[in-house]
Amino acid sequence: MCALTPTEHEMTGDYAAAWLPAKFVAIKGILFAGIFIVLVGRVIAR
Repeated sequence: MCALTPTEHEMTGDYAAAWLPAKFVAIKGILFAGIFIVLVGRVIAR
């Protein structure tokens, strides 16, 4: 991650609370898309 200045370190909790849900949704979306593509690919490959 990017380097934080001392003042930003104090805000890390709020920063994480704001960004983690968005990252979680993005990761879930990517994983879901990957699994979906694999499953569809297996069906087509039959």
